[in-house]
Amino acid sequence: MRNLFSQDVIKDYNDRKLADMLFVDGCALLYFMDNVDEQHPEKLTLKLDQLMYIWRDIILLENQLPMELLELLSDKPMSELTKLFFKFLFMCLTRRNQEDSNELKPAHLLDYIRLFHTFGSSLSPQVKPSLLDRSISFMYAMISRLFKKEETLPLSWHRYKNIRDLRNVGIRVEANKTSEWKWSNVSFTSKLFSGKLMLPGIVVDDVAPYFYHNMIAYEMLPDFPNNYEFCSYFSLMDSFIDDAEDVKELRVAGVLQNMLGSDEEVAKLFNELKGVLPAKMFNYSSSVVGYSNKYIQIKEQIDKHYGNKWKTCWLAQLRSTYFNTPWSCIAFLAAVLALLLTSIQTWYTVHPKQNS
Repeated sequence: MRNLFSQDVIKDYNDRKLADMLFVDGCALLYFMDNVDEQHPEKLTLKLDQLMYIWRDIILLENQLPMELLELLSDKPMSELTKLFFKFLFMCLTRRNQEDSNELKPAHLLDYIRLFHTFGSSLSPQVKPSLLDRSISFMYAMISRLFKKEETLPLSWHRYKNIRDLRNVGIRVEANKTSEWKWSNVSFTSKLFSGKLMLPGIVVDDVAPYFYHNMIAYEMLPDFPNNYEFCSYFSLMDSFIDDAEDVKELRVAGVLQNMLGSDEEVAKLFNELKGVLPAKMFNYSSSVVGYSNKYIQIKEQIDKHYGNKWKTCWLAQLRSTYFNTPWSCIAFLAAVLALLLTSIQTWYTVHPKQNS
């Protein structure tokens, strides 16, 4: 087991002392996960707040125990241990489909949480625009090329600043219900009058700040090869959130569940996380962070829609100003129908039907 730990951490422990410590910690963790029940914390002789403090401490990076140790101490196979991890992960949340989590082979509990959110996931395929949408976009592109030079921005720039900017140009946000806990379950569809951004669900509670900071620290470990999946996801979310109003937009859309407190606190948390993300995450022109390039594709799709004046300035403004409620649409259709009937009546008045 010594080779699973950094030598400067265990240098003061002989084999017996290290074995005793790992035995006690490992058994305590297994017992806790096997018996934890947020509805009945008294089973562990705990109150609910004490149980949550223990839950928080268990996921800290410095408190992780190797999976090999847990397998040695438990009579359960890897698949059964991952079920315990799953139960622990969603302890105080609505039970979710376990999906393919039994296939995961984590190094420890925090690694399981990370793998659960990324394993077998890929960016949701973009919904193919309708023929009308593609025709209008093609016509706009041709007209733009005829009358003005196409505007281009450097790859690392994007025009929108937050989720409200997207809403103002007709882009609506919805929660993605399929594999909703996968961080990469993101898609964007550009339509004629609007755009649709699909985002996975995220719960922000009192444990979230500890969890997020530890996950970022874990991905930044020099001896842990990874593609910065978690950092990439939060880099994307940071581009949507500036203040409490943006948090409210995501909360109303069903994307974000705020159990932390006020929307201001959630916005502050995301703004703080921006400062600890790896510097290369902001270098969008770099291909070093391969996984983040998938999120860059989404940003580019959004920016392309955002820069389309036909969709964002004219059609979107027309829709938001005159057709922002079902009643206005019904009134418009009624007016069109009345105009059509009046035209038909006028036609038959001017050209009466000849009697044979």
